[in-house]
Amino acid sequence: MSIAPSEPPTGVGLGLRWAFLDEVAEGAVSAALRFFEISPENYMRRGGCIPAALEAVAERYPLLSHGLMMNVGGTTPLDPGGHLGGHPGGYLGELRAFLRAMHVPWHSDHLCWTGSDGAILHDLLPLPHDVRAVDRCVDRIARIQDAIGLPFAVENISYYLVPAGGMSELEFLHEVLRRADCQLLLDVNNVQVNADNLGFDAAAFIDALPLHRVVQLHVAGGQRRPHLDGLVIDTHGTDVSPRVQALMARVVERIGPVPVIYERDHDIPPLPELVRQVEALQGVYEVALARHRERTASATDGAHALDRADAPATTTAAEIASLPGVLRGMSRIILDRTGEQSLRADPEGWLRRQGVEPPDERALASVGAPRLLVYRSLVRAGLRSVIEAFVPRTVARLGEPVFERTFEAWLHQSPPRSRYYRDVPGEFVQWGLTTWPKDPEVDDVVVDLARLEILESEVDAAPDPPPPPDLVRELVLDRPLCFGGALRMASFDHAIHELADDPLPRNAGDRVVVPRQPTVLLLHRDAEHRVRTLTLSPLAEAVLRRLWTEGQTVAQAVPEAAAEVGETVDDALLARISGLLTDLAERGVLRGCLPGDRAPELA
Repeated sequence: MSIAPSEPPTGVGLGLRWAFLDEVAEGAVSAALRFFEISPENYMRRGGCIPAALEAVAERYPLLSHGLMMNVGGTTPLDPGGHLGGHPGGYLGELRAFLRAMHVPWHSDHLCWTGSDGAILHDLLPLPHDVRAVDRCVDRIARIQDAIGLPFAVENISYYLVPAGGMSELEFLHEVLRRADCQLLLDVNNVQVNADNLGFDAAAFIDALPLHRVVQLHVAGGQRRPHLDGLVIDTHGTDVSPRVQALMARVVERIGPVPVIYERDHDIPPLPELVRQVEALQGVYEVALARHRERTASATDGAHALDRADAPATTTAAEIASLPGVLRGMSRIILDRTGEQSLRADPEGWLRRQGVEPPDERALASVGAPRLLVYRSLVRAGLRSVIEAFVPRTVARLGEPVFERTFEAWLHQSPPRSRYYRDVPGEFVQWGLTTWPKDPEVDDVVVDLARLEILESEVDAAPDPPPPPDLVRELVLDRPLCFGGALRMASFDHAIHELADDPLPRNAGDRVVVPRQPTVLLLHRDAEHRVRTLTLSPLAEAVLRRLWTEGQTVAQAVPEAAAEVGETVDDALLARISGLLTDLAERGVLRGCLPGDRAPELA
């Protein structure tokens, strides 16, 4: 991909979402949408139609990059190996390559923690506002900037408690930004949410920020949730309120042209309605920008708040706790299967039993169970929703009681480890595959169904590298074959693919009976990026296993496969193999032959 670099955009843009990605990629959008923000974790290691759609967007529009799971303040390593895969340099190396390809002016992520002790919780969790957390963030920001080779901006988060610390949020932000010498992505909706929940003046808070470090703004909508201690939750699921628009205008009037991104992640309206909202925000932005120019021309604009730490404190816990203690305690509150009942009954005692030592357990307990349990509810709801989205038939077949029991055990004993949200269902299913076969309440078709749904999602998202330039298009019997990358082969105990479109209802009495029938399926992605299945005979499976997974030539694979399944190599068998290879080529699974040394001719 070759995309010309561009200057950072200004005005109001939109966060790019799956709901309207295709429309944007096809250019069927209003001129009011002038730039977009993308989250790299949603695009890295993705195949199918996603790379081409993103390339089309990047060719038409300037892009900004905003990450989700950097875990800036966490205790988990920034760039763990193993399960992340995908690039010789790990996550940060892959991110650097992606950002360079997109020609973004900077990268941003949240000033928070997202995981502890190897677990990734897929939410934005608040750090203690103390010097030890500052130290950790400063060190990790320096390493992030070195790794990605671009300026890095941190975003202020919305939070529903301050677990410990002696600083206000303003003091904490000033210290991190000054010592790390990084930029600020100012989310004015988060400021308003925090002001509503914690009782401070949002405008005064913004005025006291080091506004000279602001390179970008976010606006969004939140919603009050009575069942979550009456808090306003940063849902990104409603229109931008007049108060948040006023805060956006306040910042633009002070600092001048800056890119503003409207974030909408839930209850996303049709694109024309989003365009209307962006146009309305752009109108507010332009009025504020005109006031900025007037103030600048008349030299009445006061100096921006510089790096300092002299702002009033927000609510903090009664005692100061250690960063590892806070993260461990919060993780256990979220993940432990007994967390809710035990925390309400005896918070300090329960935290001590989880390995949280004094004074950490007292500092956390002083926040109060209702606020601590807000994060338990939010994290669990997010993880459940992504599992239900990726393996809906498995969840339906399990039924709510068994699904909930499996979900609880998985979180308690083997929580998510990947920073990619789309990996969560696969991690859940892998755990289930170790427990469901021994569970008398789980019928045996669930294992096959879960495996099939995960394989379908893997094939749907799998990258498909281009064929090598020296590929031989004609079939040559004594050379290894080249297969596409979006390909999986698996054995099942049932003909589960025949129920691919069946919802498999939750009511056990209405369940569809699936006969046991050993089946081998090849899953692949067709030219329209749809996942397809091909049922393989024992001979076809034996041949394909050798050709694809073992890299044998046709001349080697056919006689060995025939011997394995007890068949004789004759004209009829060779015709069947020829038909299989022709079918695979027509499906785009088989691309041709790789150059290589000659092998013995097929007898």
